[in-house]
Amino acid sequence: MAIQNSFVNVANNRLTRNFGGTVSGSAEPYLSGYHFIYMSKLPKELEKYTPFTQGEMQNLLAGACTSVTPPGGTISKVEFTGLGGTKWAVPGNVDYGNSVSVKFIEFSGTPILDIFHGWVKMIRDYRTGTTNLTGSPTYSKSSYAGVMYYWTTLPDAKTVEQAVAFDGIWPTKDPQDSYGSDVETVGKVDIEIEFNVDYTWREKWVKDKCQTLANQVFGLKESVIEKYGNTLASAS
Repeated sequence: MAIQNSFVNVANNRLTRNFGGTVSGSAEPYLSGYHFIYMSKLPKELEKYTPFTQGEMQNLLAGACTSVTPPGGTISKVEFTGLGGTKWAVPGNVDYGNSVSVKFIEFSGTPILDIFHGWVKMIRDYRTGTTNLTGSPTYSKSSYAGVMYYWTTLPDAKTVEQAVAFDGIWPTKDPQDSYGSDVETVGKVDIEIEFNVDYTWREKWVKDKCQTLANQVFGLKESVIEKYGNTLASAS
């Protein structure tokens, strides 16, 4: 495979670390910025607290996402002291972060606010301090949490580079504080939401799922070109 061959180029060029040129097998650097998300599962009851259907919310959040900051993991050390104060250590446990931050661009009509205000209100109603999930389904993690897939691609927007599934996500804030205004400042409004994460999955099945999602997104490419091209052509 071409990607595997590029690793050979890296290994063979430890001196200059210049991986340019057009020779077959040249190493291609990883580029950030080509990323996508998809909320494959949202709380079913959330439709009652927003003006959108689940499908509309899934597409809106996917289209409005501008950045993602996933959690990492840190291995803790268990240290021992030897003769004369010398020290040695062994691995203890792995501490993985349990939150992921996602930034969304807001639009006129405040759809992003509507979604996350409704989500928080469903979990804990600001008027009573209690949950609104009292019927069917009853209050449980499966009734207020969701699943989000996150993947990055080559600049072709189709070939998946890395893929992650975040399970058990729910927003940790109602972003109303982002909607202040000042007559001396006119600018865009980005909404950054920190989600709780119970499990972070990086397995083959995750990459396969994300590749399927990436193929679906890529399938919109020609329709977008055709749609706007025809619109402009008819307008002229």
